[in-house]
Amino acid sequence: MSKTEYVQLGDAQVGYRDSGGGAPLVLVHGTGGDGEANWGEVIRHLPGRRILRPDYAGSGLTTDLSGRLTLDRLAGQVLATADHAGVETFDLVGFSLGAAVAVRLASRHPDRVRHLVSLGGFVTGMDPRSRLQFDHWIDLVARDREALARLILLTGFSADFVATMGDLEAVVEQMVASTNWDGMARQAALDREVDISADLAEVRAPTLVLGNRLDQMVLPSASIALANGIAGSRLGWIEGPHLSPMECPVEVASAIRTFLKEAK
Repeated sequence: MSKTEYVQLGDAQVGYRDSGGGAPLVLVHGTGGDGEANWGEVIRHLPGRRILRPDYAGSGLTTDLSGRLTLDRLAGQVLATADHAGVETFDLVGFSLGAAVAVRLASRHPDRVRHLVSLGGFVTGMDPRSRLQFDHWIDLVARDREALARLILLTGFSADFVATMGDLEAVVEQMVASTNWDGMARQAALDREVDISADLAEVRAPTLVLGNRLDQMVLPSASIALANGIAGSRLGWIEGPHLSPMECPVEVASAIRTFLKEAK
């Protein structure tokens, strides 16, 4: 059973979910997601941990006055939830944009992060292919959200998984109704400006970089580049698509659990 908490940081009321007991583990979601959508199934397979799932600006429980997002701002929101929860040091897992947020946090606050896991992360969103994708998302948020929902299904999940979803038009309708699209556009605008290349050398925590072998949103080569930049990091693979926490939660949880156990 998780409880919902809030902490005020500047103009943002930052919400987070706090569940379980044991060594603290902070899970950071990706673009267009939130702590429940991205991590709700994964945490079922991470017993014996106190798990914090913050929603950064543009997502879920968190509200703010809108405006431009930065990695420093989002990393500060994640850290504020740990402070509010009374957690001094913690293991940190970030997914997609959340991986960049996690790397920024770990590089700036090495005394707080015990271990770091990046899942489906990327060093930069400024390359031509990434810019094309993020600009396309922003454009579709403005003019055709149903088309963007369909694109997410087609590129975020495997064909076999989509085949299990049943009435896909109903799935699309639910996505259109439940997604914070304006927040996603703000986050995608940050995605296209991400460059954590200077942060990588500053990461001191033992690090696992997990790529998704079937990823069509963030290419597997991005995880290789990320691992190459963090001294002593391990590179591992999930046999799944970009949205692996939702499609392959058992495999994702197992990889996290094994790394944290071995890295002690």
